[in-house]
Amino acid sequence: MKTLLISSALILCVSTAWSQETSTGELTSGRITYEEKVKLEIKLEGDAAQYAEMLPKERKSEKLLLFTENATLYEESKSTGNDMSMQHSEGMMIRMVGSGENKIYTDLTTGRVTEQRDFMNRIFIVERDLTDTKWKITGNQKVILGYQCMEAFSLDTADIKTVAWFAPSLGVKGGPAMLNNLPGMVLEADINGGSRTYTAVAVEPVTPEELKMEKPNDGKKVTEEEYRAIVDEKMKEMGVEGGGQGGGGTQMRIVIRK
Repeated sequence: MKTLLISSALILCVSTAWSQETSTGELTSGRITYEEKVKLEIKLEGDAAQYAEMLPKERKSEKLLLFTENATLYEESKSTGNDMSMQHSEGMMIRMVGSGENKIYTDLTTGRVTEQRDFMNRIFIVERDLTDTKWKITGNQKVILGYQCMEAFSLDTADIKTVAWFAPSLGVKGGPAMLNNLPGMVLEADINGGSRTYTAVAVEPVTPEELKMEKPNDGKKVTEEEYRAIVDEKMKEMGVEGGGQGGGGTQMRIVIRK
């Protein structure tokens, strides 16, 4: 009986939130601005180790998600810089350079994803099927930017937990980066206990005609395996192991000059 009561309460909670949102009408096209925050764990060895304390512990950037009923496009905001420089008192300059041409285009009708990845000033195009993420809705609710949101979580094959808050009244199964497959738009997410977070800071209704979304196609077309092999080879040349990060991950290069 106790299990039945808990299940019924959860169903009632989901139904109530859905009815509240749909009564005001769904928003199915627009622009969402996110703050993307990534924790930086950078290890310096040898003579460079003395500058470890100068390096930032996280990187913040502004990202845009354009969406319609048929597709989403996640990209860097033009107002976000890709370089972070710090001046040391002894004249030492540390410069961290990020990649700024990354885009993720998701065709919601075909279930295909097209990624544009910028690696060391080389542009690559990687296409793949949309990941069918398995979510569990908890029944917890909160309001984000005036939208009633519900909590859901998922675990990947490495047991990394993603917690997402989605708005049913934003009637597109999308979200920042690779987040998708929920009955509404993801407005907030936390991956691996804060290692990477996404927080919506603005939602703007925009017609599909005004958005002018285009699938990225400038770059060398490669498979996921080919891309990882290219990155790993270059990283090994630079003396760095395990560089083949894909899936919209942030890549940083550190330049230390005196």
